[in-house]
Amino acid sequence: MQAINFYNIKIGPSKSSNQVVVRGEIENKSGKNYNAVAIRIILFIKSTPIANSVLVVNGLFNGMTKSFDKYIEGLRYDKVGKDIDRQELYVESTY
Repeated sequence: MQAINFYNIKIGPSKSSNQVVVRGEIENKSGKNYNAVAIRIILFIKSTPIANSVLVVNGLFNGMTKSFDKYIEGLRYDKVGKDIDRQELYVESTY
């Protein structure tokens, strides 16, 4: 089983626009080095998925923690940001 963990996940507006941004950290404790890790991000409002996106983090080696920002296209924070009540992040693939 892969030991890739997510921490400090926050959803907010981008600094330059009103676009929704998912920010956080990913940690690799798997014992393996990865050139790239694809992360699936799903955002929900009242159990209804409103966004489904993939983020690729490059160069995630064993013992490393990296920060990430994923801009979610088509979602304005002022319209839906405060209603987002759940997110799911999981590793879709590693290579």
